[in-house]
Amino acid sequence: MNRAERGYSLLEVTVSMAVFGAFIAIFFILTADMRRWEKRLPVNFLKNPQVGSVLVRLRRDVVDAHGTNPYRNEHAGYTASPQVLILETVKSDGLRTVVWDFRTEGVVRRREYNVGVSTDWVARGLPKELQAFEVGAVSTNAASWATEIKAKDEKGRLAIHQIYQPRATVDPASK
Repeated sequence: MNRAERGYSLLEVTVSMAVFGAFIAIFFILTADMRRWEKRLPVNFLKNPQVGSVLVRLRRDVVDAHGTNPYRNEHAGYTASPQVLILETVKSDGLRTVVWDFRTEGVVRRREYNVGVSTDWVARGLPKELQAFEVGAVSTNAASWATEIKAKDEKGRLAIHQIYQPRATVDPASK
């Protein structure tokens, strides 16, 4: 047997075990720290999934908004207010008008009009801790508008504050 076939020395095995042990110790220390923070600041993203689905659908409608000012003051008996948002969106089959109604506590209604025919989507069971939503159009600069949505928790603190910006569109009148 020559010298290269004898294997590792005791010192080499000890050093590699020490390095491996250090990695394992760091792993366990970080895991324990994450566990402590998870207990201290719990986050339950699925506590009420309806709130998330409302925000996702509202964002989609605003991003698909049509024109430089897609917001309407009235449509089909609805009047725009801090609890009612009316906007025009573009789908693959043409323009649609969408009405978001936040007036009923714990319920959000989305009514979409396509050539006079309406389709409804309703989110029920929103948490009572979440006070009434407020939505509205805000001017971001001279030629652009965005949608702002706010909701407060039971203690009056701001729980949701989102500003959604429509996609950039080319105004045919500017050509």
